[in-house]
Amino acid sequence: MHPMLNIAIRAIRKGGNIIIQNYDAQKFIKDDHEKKQYFIKQVMHKTYQVISEIIYKYYPSHIIIKKNINYILNDKKILWIINELDGKKNFIKNFPHFCISIAVIIKKNTEISVIYDPIKNDLFTSVRGQGSQLNGYRTRCTNINTLSDVIISIHLNSQKIYSKLYLEIYKTLVLSGISFRCTGSVLLDLAYVSSGKVDCLIVNYNLLNSTNFIAGQLQARESGCLTSNLQEKNVDCVLNITSSPKFIKLIAEKIRKYYILQI
Repeated sequence: MHPMLNIAIRAIRKGGNIIIQNYDAQKFIKDDHEKKQYFIKQVMHKTYQVISEIIYKYYPSHIIIKKNINYILNDKKILWIINELDGKKNFIKNFPHFCISIAVIIKKNTEISVIYDPIKNDLFTSVRGQGSQLNGYRTRCTNINTLSDVIISIHLNSQKIYSKLYLEIYKTLVLSGISFRCTGSVLLDLAYVSSGKVDCLIVNYNLLNSTNFIAGQLQARESGCLTSNLQEKNVDCVLNITSSPKFIKLIAEKIRKYYILQI
């Protein structure tokens, strides 16, 4: 096992322990929005701190940053990016679908990815050029050539100007036999696509330029997925789709009157 992967796994499991310890504790907080927001911030801070301490213990010269922080990549610096809780609303509502992630960037390339679901104890890992794994077993994305009996995770930010277009696409795909899930955790859904639990992920923001989901991007690539853009023909509206190359072409064919596929 790659030595940094070993440390990442150790750190993320420790972070997962913090999440689990506080998962039920919030039930005792009354329906006070401000108190719940403060509580979740404290949990996330402690999780980040625990993970960082373990990484710095073994790699004191490396750089650790949180998600959503802009950082200029440097060939001489090894960078660890931590997403201490993806699916925050699910956690607050006691809906058990959220995760933690760690990505390691070496010479501007994402080399290591770890995504951990502490509720189900599912550990998704990948090393660049060595594939993706779930709990130590090699994973591949689904190799499907039909739209029927397919599950797609979808995350669309509220944009009223595109709502009619989204409804038309949704109707077209549902009538093709596709089932949709909106789970509240894009990062965990990327891990699910990479392991074949879900066939496809569609979002309406750019996954490729987001540090939030950088760990999931490596998982998807190493399992055989592509992430492509579906560009709306008349307005500046882009959907990002992550799935097997074959399935992306099937989706593009079905909704081609609305979108143009850009790989």
